Amino acid sequence: MQVYKLSGERRIPDGTREARRLRRAGLVPCALYGKGIQETFVLPQTEAHKVVFTPHVYLFEIGLGERMHNAILREYQLHPVHDYVLHLDFMACGLEDEVTVALPVKLTGVAEGVQMGGKLVPLTRRLRVRGRVKDLPAVLEIDISPLKLGKTLSVGKLSFPNLQIVASPDTAIARIEIPRALRTQQG
Repeated sequence: MQVYKLSGERRIPDGTREARRLRRAGLVPCALYGKGIQETFVLPQTEAHKVVFTPHVYLFEIGLGERMHNAILREYQLHPVHDYVLHLDFMACGLEDEVTVALPVKLTGVAEGVQMGGKLVPLTRRLRVRGRVKDLPAVLEIDISPLKLGKTLSVGKLSFPNLQIVASPDTAIARIEIPRALRTQQG
């Protein structure tokens, strides 16, 4: 898992009125909680935008004053019309703590069905897994080489070392579709 460093400014006054004032000033209210920690702070809107709109999952090192905290992004809120970040929630965690996160999926290899003229259709971009923070990879690489024409790869057929897949075993990861030309040839 990649590490991303953030430095925020603590904020003491809480409340809706103060949050609106901060947003008008180009700042995003944030909260850090867990492991006996409950901090509120602000980040610049540009930094918050980078945190939310990325395909990667990060372990954040958040600097608040002289203290550093490890955390993962737990939740975020976006403006319903303009899609700018309204609020971020971070959950403090250590490298040995177990967390549940949605990791990006990367399909590797060339499927047998594709070599026979089929079309690969990826169905899942992220997969929810549970594991220790230090064991979480940046991406989940899934080999699709044995996938044949008309077949679907589901979560139930996957396993990753030191990770538990939280998604339903019936969740489809990728499918090889049979093109119309091949269907008419087969009869």
